[in-house]
Amino acid sequence: MSLIKKNISKKTWAKLIALVAVVLLALGYVVWDITSAGPVSSFLGDHDKVVESVEKMGFFAPALYIVINILQIILAPIPGQVVGGVGGYIFGWWGVLWTLIGSTIGYFIVILIARKFGRPLLEKIFKKEAVEKFDFALGNNAAIILFLIFLLPGLPDDMVGYMAGLTDIPMKKLLVLITLGHLPTIIITNYIGMGLGSDNLAPVIIVSVIVVLILALAAWQKDRITNFLKKQGKKE
Repeated sequence: MSLIKKNISKKTWAKLIALVAVVLLALGYVVWDITSAGPVSSFLGDHDKVVESVEKMGFFAPALYIVINILQIILAPIPGQVVGGVGGYIFGWWGVLWTLIGSTIGYFIVILIARKFGRPLLEKIFKKEAVEKFDFALGNNAAIILFLIFLLPGLPDDMVGYMAGLTDIPMKKLLVLITLGHLPTIIITNYIGMGLGSDNLAPVIIVSVIVVLILALAAWQKDRITNFLKKQGKKE
């Protein structure tokens, strides 16, 4: 135990404790909501009615969902994982397609904004120190580094999405890299959302636990992952 403590900074421990606390609070709320027929369980319990209402909206429903995804990428008011889960719950596997379309359009706009207004705008939107910390993503091997940042959990892909616009990588290639990097997360979050509307919650619970463990591991090893990517950026 002493070896583990020695290798983990106080800041990392604080993040891990905060993450565990949030997960426990979330689980506690879920248990309370289910046992007391709270608002969430009442909503999820009437999945067929929700889907029926959405279907009555016709194409407006996926169009609205796509717009929400676009705004989530540009403004990041709510986590993309939450949006993806809602997409799976409402649209089933179609949610993956609508999420991909929305996120791709969102990143297209983000890259255009970055290329028009440059680094000064990024340093106003995000902390200058945070931008400088990921400057390595703009150097050598930028394409593979950007792909890994979007693929691996726990990294600031919202900020790096803007930073990607500062590279000379063609727009089409950037969008392909970002889409492929995000695809596993999109599929998993949509699957979880879709599973919440089914009678068999066991697979969803298992996948959710695995996701939480991966996120905890990513938070623990965030600095090590970042340093590894930084080394790749220094290679010729």
